[in-house]
Amino acid sequence: MSGAFRPLRVWSRNQRIIHWVVAGTVLLLIPLGALIFSAAFLGLPEAGEDAVIDLHGAIGVVFAIGAASRLLYLFIGPPESLWRDTIPHTKAQWALGAATVKYYLSGFKGKAPLYFSHNPLAGIYDTVLFLAMTTQAISGMAMFLLHVEGEGSVALANGLGTSAHDEAHGPEWLLVVHVIGAVVIIGFVVSHFAALALHDIFERRGLVSSMISGNKFFDEDEIKELGRRNSEP
Repeated sequence: MSGAFRPLRVWSRNQRIIHWVVAGTVLLLIPLGALIFSAAFLGLPEAGEDAVIDLHGAIGVVFAIGAASRLLYLFIGPPESLWRDTIPHTKAQWALGAATVKYYLSGFKGKAPLYFSHNPLAGIYDTVLFLAMTTQAISGMAMFLLHVEGEGSVALANGLGTSAHDEAHGPEWLLVVHVIGAVVIIGFVVSHFAALALHDIFERRGLVSSMISGNKFFDEDEIKELGRRNSEP
């Protein structure tokens, strides 16, 4: 790199809002989900478990809205948000992704691969994340609706001196799908934080702050190279 870094606007305001809605709800849903999953081990009373499930479900609705908005933005958003930029599918994107792998294996030595918005290698992770978010939103909403419906059955069963609490949360396979999706998302969160830290340390492009300001930083030579790529057919 040569010369001083200059900020370029990369992320739109709407995309940043969607990002923080999804990120914020995920960071809330993970501990709540873990609490629900371990409720029996912790000896959480039924009323307490139901309250946590209700809170988890309410936040999950916000997550589902954010996830749906991001998926919609893959088709109607600005260029940097579209699927063409996010999901690697061209020869140039795959070449850049391979260069990124080599850069990682070198210990972040040498010149970092240059990209304006999405790194193609991260785009592969994003594609898996989009699928996981979709399954989480659908399975979570289904389980929450079954839980709400089941609360009435529990109340009736209790009145008759029986218990239907364990049957009020939907079929087991739905829970398995939801747990697998949660594990995928947790893995993504951990790797995402690690990658952000390493890229910011070695490349100084302001990746973390870019989702607040919308700007990433490039030097003059990089800006010219990005302009040349953008002008290519």
